[in-house]
Amino acid sequence: MSEYWPIDEALGHKIGGFLCWPQFDEETALQRIQQLKTLGVEAVATGGPHMILSTPILGKGHAGVVIRAMFEGREVALKVRRTDTGRLGMGREAGFLAHVNRWGVGPRLLGVSEDFLVMELLVGPYYGEWVEAHLFDRGAVIDSVRAILDTAWRLDQSGLDHGELTRIKRHFIVTGDGPRVIDFESASLDRVPSNLTCTVQSLFMNHRFAEVLKKVYPMPNRDALLVALKRYKREPVESIYRLVLEACNL
Repeated sequence: MSEYWPIDEALGHKIGGFLCWPQFDEETALQRIQQLKTLGVEAVATGGPHMILSTPILGKGHAGVVIRAMFEGREVALKVRRTDTGRLGMGREAGFLAHVNRWGVGPRLLGVSEDFLVMELLVGPYYGEWVEAHLFDRGAVIDSVRAILDTAWRLDQSGLDHGELTRIKRHFIVTGDGPRVIDFESASLDRVPSNLTCTVQSLFMNHRFAEVLKKVYPMPNRDALLVALKRYKREPVESIYRLVLEACNL
């Protein structure tokens, strides 16, 4: 269990540095503490798969870092806007997350302020690590591929382009309920969605990951898959999506 520090005490501990990171400024940090209080965040903690300055946290991206927090009596993921990012606030990403939540996708958005996103905490390994640990379970891996493709299809139908699904190994977390997509900081509602095509390419045409996946998954015929994806790009409808699934041996 992670050791939590109340918001009023956080700046006196290692975790407090991540509330105003990487360029710490005391005045800015105190302003952010007030934002957290207003949001209802009660405490923060270290813990997670990423190491920054010898400290484990949940995640690190171009626009923010993600740490553990307590919110309304439960453990959540808290995304903190980096002090060196060009992003003006967290509202845009919150809007994307709220949008995909309506399609049953992504961690649930729980709160937002200028510098913070409060989200459902998804517990589990990254997809790439999960596959490597489940090469003994062919059925589970096949089911996970179908679940990920269904998520990408729903994202396409929602009109949002995730922007980073060419690298799905670390953009899906496998929870007890299956794979869940994360990290919408590069998303857009202005681009033509290419979530399914990017996901298929990441699964089956990324040489390094495909070499792992083919140990347990019946890999598709590349030419047939490319034909199906080309049709899908022209006409992204359910009937053509089912042809893509067939080409993926699903």
